[in-house]
Amino acid sequence: MLDFFSSRRSRKELDIILTQELNADSPLDQRLEWLSELLTWIFTESPLVIRDLDFSTGHPQALRVKWLLHVLERNPNWKISVQTILTSIAAETSIFDLLVMAGLHQQSGLFSEFVERVQRRFLPRPPDDKNLELLFTATFQKEADAASIHRLDLKTLEGLIELFSSSERNSFGSWKQDSIDAILHLAIQISALGSQSSIRKRTKSFEEKITGKANPFVRLQLETADWTRSSYLQTQNIEICLEDCEAAIEHVYSHMDEHGVSVNLVYQLERIKALLRRLKNLLHLFKGSHFSPLSIQTLSGSLVFESVHSRSIRALFDDNTALIAKKIAENSAETGEHYIAKNPSEEAALLKSAIGGGAITAVTTIFKYLIIGLPGSPFFLSLLGAANYSISFMTIQLQGFSLATKQPAMTAAALADQIILYEEVDRNLDLEPVVDEMIRVLRSQTIAVIGNIAAVTPGVFLLCGTYSLITSTKFLSKEAAASVIEHFSIFGATPIFAAWTGVLLFTSSLIAGWFYHWVLFRELPQAFSRSRRLIGLIGPERTRKFSVILKRGAAGFAANLSLGMLLGLSPAFFDFLGVPLDVRHVTLSTGSLVAAVMTLGIGVGLELKFWFAILGILSMAVLNLLVSFILALGVALRSKKIPFSTALTIVKIFVLRILKQPTLLFRSSR
Repeated sequence: MLDFFSSRRSRKELDIILTQELNADSPLDQRLEWLSELLTWIFTESPLVIRDLDFSTGHPQALRVKWLLHVLERNPNWKISVQTILTSIAAETSIFDLLVMAGLHQQSGLFSEFVERVQRRFLPRPPDDKNLELLFTATFQKEADAASIHRLDLKTLEGLIELFSSSERNSFGSWKQDSIDAILHLAIQISALGSQSSIRKRTKSFEEKITGKANPFVRLQLETADWTRSSYLQTQNIEICLEDCEAAIEHVYSHMDEHGVSVNLVYQLERIKALLRRLKNLLHLFKGSHFSPLSIQTLSGSLVFESVHSRSIRALFDDNTALIAKKIAENSAETGEHYIAKNPSEEAALLKSAIGGGAITAVTTIFKYLIIGLPGSPFFLSLLGAANYSISFMTIQLQGFSLATKQPAMTAAALADQIILYEEVDRNLDLEPVVDEMIRVLRSQTIAVIGNIAAVTPGVFLLCGTYSLITSTKFLSKEAAASVIEHFSIFGATPIFAAWTGVLLFTSSLIAGWFYHWVLFRELPQAFSRSRRLIGLIGPERTRKFSVILKRGAAGFAANLSLGMLLGLSPAFFDFLGVPLDVRHVTLSTGSLVAAVMTLGIGVGLELKFWFAILGILSMAVLNLLVSFILALGVALRSKKIPFSTALTIVKIFVLRILKQPTLLFRSSR
């Protein structure tokens, strides 16, 4: 039997395959092995293949099929033998599982489908000689194989069909009944999935537009049952139902655009869309009195493509998370517009806002070390530290202040919108306006960092000085202060920790976007506004205000809380795993360095290790911002399907502009 671990077996030459002594009475597993070897010869590159042949186009594979038919025509005995083997395989096997499983999601949820794909990649499947789906998935490994099927001309298709047909009639034996059973099975699946409450709730307004018609998914099952009773003649009613089902799915997508996105619902919709495509391709087989070559070609090509595509773990997440990534990017872009200063007055306002954020961070730094000095378990102290960060970040947001490191994930999405505008208007336009926007983004980040540091430095200085006056002791011990300067050195792990902190900053923006759409999708603001328990607890007016605040501030609340938890708990978590992965946040670390200087005295500024720590702080500023910005920009570009070449061109122009005019990072050229 086939080796289902391997992607493809070693390729045998055609004459060796065709001269094997097999007939209709040979064991089925041997005949399937022979068929697999024949398909491998067609679709696998030879070690001696000419370099000019591009197998990604499917053209060489199509030429091999033509050559196979040519060889068989010149050798009648070989042709009879091949036809005998293929027709016997068609008579003794089933394609039902192939039609209802290959390329289709079999699990009820995204996570379970992910686990299933991992298992199929690394674990063999139990043998079942009569199930051609196993042979199919083991043989076809590249999406280009589907292209080769579509490249076959009509004459070649007819020749292949002749090989699979018996001498008495042009049919595929039991495969026709398998196709009918598959159509009924797919219709039942579509009806069941489309009747879920999460989908039915969002198609009510669509059903109202189709006056006098029931739910399209239910109608599809009924029409399919009627079709089987009418001797499989008319398919128009089923095709109308298919169109209505597709329109209903698009209506659900439109609904999610306005009322929040659910990854699980997207998974179910993508699952239904794949089932609808398969059902539509199967129906084309029954357009005439017999299966037409073109309908077989369309079905076979789609089976190959979807089968290969469905085995990709990356494709699974790309297909099912693209919409929520797009909505997260759009939500971030709306917020990010407020963080981009376009003129001197906006730059002054941003600087003022950053100074406020830095002042609050100074207090956060003091509480950070007070918490460290408390007795307790590392987890408990880390939890208190996370709460300290979260409260600080939420206070900054509520006061209208800004923290530089929280901005890149938002401004990156706004920049992606500018690139989209360029793409939609005219791809031949000069890219300078987009680069100008990119410079404004970076200048805004620089101003925010300067404002934060300008406030946190004197803030920690005053707070530490006040502490010393009250207690007559230094805020930090000499050992702790020396440790701060040593750990912040640029020649240590600081750059790595700073880059990791950038990843955490980006992660918090994803959590914020996801939570915002979760709140909208679940309609929590509406639910809370009418909650009798909440009304009885705080009154109707406060309940109404709470629901409004929840809708407007869900993303900010999630971002601040998650960022605080990530910064506070991740070091303890990784320390538990034995991985010394710490965080280095530029504003908080600047405050820590000031506290260390207050203990060690101004003389520490004459030591080389102090300036290594200063360079470490600068690396934090760069890496915190750069890593989170790049990750957010990557998600935004991917969700909006912007070509990588466009982004690369913009980066090149941007770097050249900055090298020529470094002062653009601090002031406008106008």
